[in-house]
This record gives sequence, C-alpha cells and structure tokens, in this order.
Amino acid sequence: MTVIPSQRTVQVGVGLVGRSGRYLIRRRPALPGSPMPGYWEFPGGKCERGESPEAATVRECREELGIPIVLGDLRRTTVHLYPHGLVELHYFDAETEDPAAEPDQESGFLWVPAVDLPSYQFPDANEPVLQELASEWALGSNPIHAPSTSGEGR
Repeated sequence: MTVIPSQRTVQVGVGLVGRSGRYLIRRRPALPGSPMPGYWEFPGGKCERGESPEAATVRECREELGIPIVLGDLRRTTVHLYPHGLVELHYFDAETEDPAAEPDQESGFLWVPAVDLPSYQFPDANEPVLQELASEWALGSNPIHAPSTSGEGR
C-alpha cells in the first residue's frame, strides 16, 4: 500500500453485532457521492473529532440500528487504501443490549449467518474479518461477542 504523507487517515468504528452465529449487515445506500453503493456493510461509521473508535461504534450502531449495543473486545484493526481515501477500521465484537431486540425495519439491517458472510460483496478491507467470522462458526465455535461478566478476556 502506498500512502501519501499528507493523506489523512479516516478512523472508523465497526460493530460486529452478533447473535447465535448471525451478524447484522445491510446494503450501502446509493447516495450521491457515497463510495461503494450497493456493497454490504456492518453497522458503524466515521469517528467524529476527538471521538474514540469505541465511542463511534456505539454511537453509529445506535443511530443506524435504532437499538443500543454492548461493545465487546476489539477484534482487529485494518488499514486500507481505497480510491476515495485511506481508512483505519476498528472492528469490535458486539451484541444488542436487549438479547431479543431487533433493528428498526427501515434500517435495512438483517441477520445473516456468519458462514454466509463471505458470499456477500463487502468493501475489500472487510475480507479478513469476513473469513474469520465464517471460519469460527463453520468450526462450531461460539465466540464471545461482549465482555465477559467474570472479567476474563478472550
């Protein structure tokens, strides 16, 4: 990856909101000037000035899903150069605060089995996390999506 020194890296928080081996995703809207319309995405978005990736993830998930989430561990950080700019994506495991909560119908988000995620067209930077989630669930593992109440990590 070639990085132009003056190029500003956009910080993004991404919520991998999971439940029973399924994750919330939606198609990116086809808005004027919006990059990669029609591709699939997890909930999340850009950090506002002075905002941490954790805070951005919680805020964006609440705005996009219409329900609060509980943020878990940072799963991975990926830096990717797209034609529209350099992004640093912070992927956090998460779950809905209310285990039975569903996203607002107008949000466009739907639950998709982890093993099916690689068959959806996501922006390129997502490929490693898509493969990781699919592999974990294909092997029958049950990853932790939120902080353990016992204080133990992953």
